[in-house]
Amino acid sequence: MSRVICLLLFLGLPAAFAGAGNDPSAKDLEAMQGDWAVIEYVADGIKSEDDNAQSLFRTIKGEHYTVFIPDKTPGKPFLGIYEIDGDRIKVCYAPPGKDRPTELASKKGSEHTFMIWERERK
Repeated sequence: MSRVICLLLFLGLPAAFAGAGNDPSAKDLEAMQGDWAVIEYVADGIKSEDDNAQSLFRTIKGEHYTVFIPDKTPGKPFLGIYEIDGDRIKVCYAPPGKDRPTELASKKGSEHTFMIWERERK
């Protein structure tokens, strides 16, 4: 299994993306509900093999997210950005303690992780 996949076994978006009332992020949260699989995974500019990337899945239900990042200090938030386009979500985030990314990309030396999630068809 690649080093990239070992670093992140499951990605959940931070609850900070969720909102209430007329907040646009509340609509985003609704659009994120369901089952998702990774179709592209890039960490620090290195693209993971498709078989490894496609082994990552998640289910978003309500406002609860589970994050598991081995070898990292538990409980530290990570900052990220996202874009929703129908049945795809693009996510880019920085490691805990680093600045929020400004683009949906992971370049060598950035320490950013970029993923494209696609809604699972039932």
